[in-house]
Amino acid sequence: MEEYASAKLLALVQQALAAEGIRVVAPVSGGAQLPLAEKRRFLTEVAHDHGLLPLLRVGALMPRAPSDPAVAALLGAVDPHDLVERWRRLERFTHSRHRVVVRERGTGHLVVEHAGPPGAPPDPAEDALVLGVLTALLPLCGARDLTVTVGGADPVTVFSHGAFTAPPPRTASGLWRFTWSRSRATASRGARAAERDGQHTEHTQHTERIEPTEHTEDEAARARRLLTADPARRWTLGALAVELGVPTRSLQRRLSGAGGFSGLLGTVRTELAAELLMRGEHTVSVIGFACGYADQPHFTRHFKLRTAMTPAVYRSVFQRPTPGRAAHPDQEPKQRRTP
Repeated sequence: MEEYASAKLLALVQQALAAEGIRVVAPVSGGAQLPLAEKRRFLTEVAHDHGLLPLLRVGALMPRAPSDPAVAALLGAVDPHDLVERWRRLERFTHSRHRVVVRERGTGHLVVEHAGPPGAPPDPAEDALVLGVLTALLPLCGARDLTVTVGGADPVTVFSHGAFTAPPPRTASGLWRFTWSRSRATASRGARAAERDGQHTEHTQHTERIEPTEHTEDEAARARRLLTADPARRWTLGALAVELGVPTRSLQRRLSGAGGFSGLLGTVRTELAAELLMRGEHTVSVIGFACGYADQPHFTRHFKLRTAMTPAVYRSVFQRPTPGRAAHPDQEPKQRRTP
């Protein structure tokens, strides 16, 4: 991806290869972005010299960086389908040239295509890098007994029993099928939701009274903690009610003092984004993704609505100075050089 892959994944390539005794030097640009041609050249050279297998294994390093907000947002996925949707949203934020397109989905499988602009598909090395990341993250989001095949009419298994196998040369590398026996996260959440739905129905049939103030404040505080813990989730009032174990209509009333569900969610996301912007350690696009906004215009519009500043301007005004740290390209306007 244009920003995130250049800044993060290429560094992970270098680390992963070093762990296998292979020394390579990833290109650097002094910022978050690299020219696409330079990135592709590096990955192609790695694949030519060492094959695709080391690139497929790069994703195993992702969970070791949970402090990175984008990685944390991906690791917070509640099930495999949610993970892929979060990845697709990250691609939108970073204006990725290549996109993961869902072709088929089911209870225990996903078929996706790693596609590019017409006539410019991803290289096999780029396919292997993204496939390795998704394969490493899927088991952490509940996918048990994961198997991954590559190709269309005659698919080849590249991942099973927890290990990768490099695909043969000339295998179509951009069509992937993920299959798992069951999803722990989906099953446990579904069981809890079914149990609570029964309780909610009985409760709402016998009472419509508003709980005392102390309970109202407690539910609002619990709701805030849940939203803060995973701002990247596609939250709805119903999903939040299930997590809290309260009826949806009751939760709606209890959150009225916090501006309602939408108001509370907007406040939480704005506060988290503001904190990350002030730290100055991550690009605006990564921050917007990690805080749950749909895309960059959505982030800019809603953040400005609450702070009267765009994210970039907010960062330039309030960023906390840290000695010795280089500025991100989006932290402040570039100054024009005089001849």
